[in-house]
Amino acid sequence: MTNKEIYNTLVEIQGQLEDAYYLLPEYNANSDGKSSLDGARCDVSYLLDEVERTILDESSTFGGDTGVDADFGMK
Repeated sequence: MTNKEIYNTLVEIQGQLEDAYYLLPEYNANSDGKSSLDGARCDVSYLLDEVERTILDESSTFGGDTGVDADFGMK
């Protein structure tokens, strides 16, 4: 699996976690679930940043097009 494929998969996971977080009703019984989802969202965001940094570093090292547009994400 390439770094671009990992990045794209993490973007999909991030969207699924966002949906789950905002679809979970605001009940006291759900507070632990929301907290766990929020932690997972934070972890995925960190991984996205790290993978994107790796892709950009590879691009500058090898001079190739990574498919990452700094303003708009993956091409």
